[in-house]
Amino acid sequence: MKKTFDFNRFWQVLKWTILTEKKSILTAFLAFVCAFLAIQLFSCFTIFDLTHSLGSAATMAGMITCSGLISFMGFYYASGVLGNARTGQQRIIALMLPASNVEKFFARLLYCCIIMPVVIYLAVLAATGLRMFFELIAGHEGIVSGLSYVFDGTAIKVDGSNVDIFSTFFYVAISCWSISLFVLGGVFFHQRPFIWTAITIFAASLLLSTLTFYICTLIGEDSIKDFLMNFRGMTFETFDLILSLILTAFTVLNVWLSYRLYCRLQVVQHKWFNV
Repeated sequence: MKKTFDFNRFWQVLKWTILTEKKSILTAFLAFVCAFLAIQLFSCFTIFDLTHSLGSAATMAGMITCSGLISFMGFYYASGVLGNARTGQQRIIALMLPASNVEKFFARLLYCCIIMPVVIYLAVLAATGLRMFFELIAGHEGIVSGLSYVFDGTAIKVDGSNVDIFSTFFYVAISCWSISLFVLGGVFFHQRPFIWTAITIFAASLLLSTLTFYICTLIGEDSIKDFLMNFRGMTFETFDLILSLILTAFTVLNVWLSYRLYCRLQVVQHKWFNV
């Protein structure tokens, strides 16, 4: 069997992954429908009882909470690349699949980073429809879906008929980079990958902030101002583009490192790390 990427084998592995996880997918969908519905009903009906007229504000409060839960769960599922290879028996099955490592890795990556977020978004759509139906029965006025808060309509800024492509590219790049960090942590850490990845990111951010503060103190305020003045002619579009390209490069690097660690998957894993 050739070790390069073959679409037919990749498709078979992806179908096998979905069929194997179908119970988890259905359970997650129903659980998220209930969770999103409970959040929206609590927000809308309690705020309506207090204001009697702020339907959009009540919807906004509930949908923003749902957006936070969606982001949290997106990172959680991204860290589950090795969710089907936690035990020795699961790792044997994963290693014995008739496919190359790149096909197995990207099939699992697609499941964790695309399929499960789609399931979550479908759940919030279903919950929103049920909430609007209950509001209609209760006699509320000014019923709105509020889905623009969930799908982050502000990420695409529209000025007349022009779309700010650079800002949109930046939002997409930073989202993909954040997800890639949890993908890398999900392959690196053996137990509780989401928790350990979040702790590592927090510790690294704290360390980087401290180092930046001391470096800026050593350089001096005047030197920093002179450095920033060199970029006074740079437009926000150019700045967004440069940052987006840097984040995209780091995203590719994180995915490549995740794949290299995935290739070292063994039946008997290291006690602490998957290396």
